[in-house]
Amino acid sequence: MIKTNQQMKRLIVFSIILSVLAMFSSCKKDFLQKDPLAQLSQNTFWKTQNDADLALAGCYNFLCRGNNATSVSNAGAGFGGAYMFWESLTDNGYTNSSAGNFLNVATGNIEATTTGIISDAYKYSYQAIAACNLFLVRINDIPLSATVRNQYIAEAKFIRAYHYFLLSQLYGDCVLTLKPLSFDQASITVPRSPKSLVVDSVLADLNYAAANLPNTPYSGHAVRGTALAYKAKVLLANGQYKEAADAAKLVMTENKFGLAGTYSSLFLKPGQNNNPEIMFSARYSPPSFYSPQDWVFSYTNSLNVLKYLVDDYECTDGLSIQSSPLYNAATPYINRDPRLKMTVIVPGDWRGTTAATAFDPAAAAVPSGFLPRKGIDPTRFPTTYATQSDQDWVLMRYADVLLMYAEAQNEFSGPDLTVYDAVNKIRTRTGVNLPGLPNGLSQSDMRTKIRHERRIEFALEGQRFFDLKRWRFDRIIIPTIKDPNNAFRTFPLRDTIWPVPQSEIEIAKSVGNTGFKQNPGY
Repeated sequence: MIKTNQQMKRLIVFSIILSVLAMFSSCKKDFLQKDPLAQLSQNTFWKTQNDADLALAGCYNFLCRGNNATSVSNAGAGFGGAYMFWESLTDNGYTNSSAGNFLNVATGNIEATTTGIISDAYKYSYQAIAACNLFLVRINDIPLSATVRNQYIAEAKFIRAYHYFLLSQLYGDCVLTLKPLSFDQASITVPRSPKSLVVDSVLADLNYAAANLPNTPYSGHAVRGTALAYKAKVLLANGQYKEAADAAKLVMTENKFGLAGTYSSLFLKPGQNNNPEIMFSARYSPPSFYSPQDWVFSYTNSLNVLKYLVDDYECTDGLSIQSSPLYNAATPYINRDPRLKMTVIVPGDWRGTTAATAFDPAAAAVPSGFLPRKGIDPTRFPTTYATQSDQDWVLMRYADVLLMYAEAQNEFSGPDLTVYDAVNKIRTRTGVNLPGLPNGLSQSDMRTKIRHERRIEFALEGQRFFDLKRWRFDRIIIPTIKDPNNAFRTFPLRDTIWPVPQSEIEIAKSVGNTGFKQNPGY
């Protein structure tokens, strides 16, 4: 049956409303016991500060889409504890799993009708934005002090900025809406705005957040340092180097964060609790809300680590394996940057807590020969589909601020002493203890060093896909990757920007939204 234009209009807006209502219901386990979902209205909600807390928790919840481990599809590939799947789109990782369609995306098989991460990143981001927009209107119905209200507004604007930034990186131009949609003509015919305007809106939200969030360490809610760090990331991604360096420097000088005492403590609890380096994360608390991380990346081995990454770890003298006298091909994993063994399970390493769990790639059917160590709890091995992981997925940490500052400052003015200092703090951090960078580097040489350091420091954290995109290296590096199945990847240039899901294009056409157009090449 063909739907009328009015029916399609209602379908668009109603789907968003349902997403927001479902978001509220998922925030707390007992919410439906208090009031049926269909009865959520201005008469039963948006009355107390507890209501505001519940709604705000729902906005944060979009960071953790698919929090349970009953199946790969429920694991939310690309979100929360399954964020590591982004590594499979780079020269760091490989997947032969169907989860999130990452395999198709990695091999250049993208169409406007591709589901999984191509459509999920779009859909979930706009659901989160809709939730934030509703929150920003209805928070004014709740009696709060001006300071408290502004902090709530700042958190919602930060979350909205986070999702619009993701959309702008993946899809370019975006539908930019900063208020709840309704059934009117204006709501259903909103065009896609130029990416530059979306970025301006993101920065405006982050500036408001930085001005109104508490200037304290992170404890689950975004704080001033979180907003400033993301401001630096947005500016860096858009080539505004001086401004990016300034934002990162402000986090450094305000001194609310620092490097963790040990590198590995960042990725497992209890080391994550009150960790001075963690600035933003997708958080979990079993049994009501748990991560699929151990199950997906240990039980199913859904992500293999590629040798390209393993070979890029330096020796302990700070030299590459091609030039260091410490490297021995017969014992390739000794005398290496300690972050290698804290990030990657190499052949012979224990996967669990006993020698019987020593990793044999052939026996484990791991074609690349390597598995993730970072963020995987050995005490839970062997895992099952019922394993409930509690580790948070770290989305922003202070090491990123240091390396963003170094990159932006180097691009703006060259490798001054502050650039060396920022990079060397990472290299000489406790438990890593590599030599500092050699003196006398050119701007180009420093750029290469910083990019290497980012790859190693944030390996398997889902950052490299966005780094390669920012450096315009995706189109250069990805076609050189030979996967364990002996096939080379392809990278059509159109894939630098993903297609808007075709379903969205069809709906826009049906309601006469002529400003909503598909990206080139799809």
